[in-house]
Amino acid sequence: MYLHIGGNYMVNIQSIVAFFKKHPKRSEKSNPLQKYYRPLIFVHTEKDTPVRSYIVTEEYIYASPLTLKTLIKRYIGCFSKIAYRK
Repeated sequence: MYLHIGGNYMVNIQSIVAFFKKHPKRSEKSNPLQKYYRPLIFVHTEKDTPVRSYIVTEEYIYASPLTLKTLIKRYIGCFSKIAYRK
């Protein structure tokens, strides 16, 4: 099962480690993403699109223009689709 995280990107839900909301005032020192040493991929295609959340997977960190609330709703929706199939 895959989760659409914005743009043309889909991520396997089994490889997701964590979701983070982008904090507008958080400094580089206290950034929780620094403990995950992975390449950063910007999901949005336009330069003016702001990053609103981060998705940490086993291989990459994705910077998404979608809000954390939207991503969580989509993530939960993936599991509800599985329940309806049974």
